[in-house]
Amino acid sequence: IRIRFSKTGNLCFIGHRDLLTTLERLFRRARLPIARSQGFHPKLRMSFPSALPLGVAGEDEVLELEFRESIDPNSLLKTLNRCTVEGLAFLTASPLAEGEKKALLRSSVYEASLPPELRSQTSDRIARVLAATTWPIEKHNGKTVDLRPLILEMCLDSQNGLFRAQLLSTQGPDAGIRELFNALDLGKEMFLTLFPVRKACVLES
Repeated sequence: IRIRFSKTGNLCFIGHRDLLTTLERLFRRARLPIARSQGFHPKLRMSFPSALPLGVAGEDEVLELEFRESIDPNSLLKTLNRCTVEGLAFLTASPLAEGEKKALLRSSVYEASLPPELRSQTSDRIARVLAATTWPIEKHNGKTVDLRPLILEMCLDSQNGLFRAQLLSTQGPDAGIRELFNALDLGKEMFLTLFPVRKACVLES
């Protein structure tokens, strides 16, 4: 069953591993018949096409669960929301057909409300990045990725400060909001001022 969920509020400050722990406890509390892997350390059969970066709120994330027995998606959704914690909401649940492939991430959409003092310089920087044919940037792991071809959309509303960007997901070197903010000279601001960044997944059709 493919589940769409949101992780907002204070929960955006926990990482992906902590999210997994939170979900496992929630599933136990809900007594869901989730299938497990084989071997010495059986794990729940759940998968994510994308992991949320620390400090980013997920407004439309995807989780897939495999069950040992048939389960009604509507009942599952009600059970999950009844047993959940603050900041974690389950939005939809839909069954996957037999043999249907797991979800693949096509792109990620990011939004953030920039404070007034950052808008002018960010607008100028956006124009420079979009005008370029290539924009190499170093990731936190030391690898370099060309950010420019991954940018499907990027804009800033100078009136309300709403920043929006859509980044393509690839099988090769990838880039996320951290690399994009570094290219816009907003890397430090993301963690110093803690203005909220929101993310939504776009899956392959």
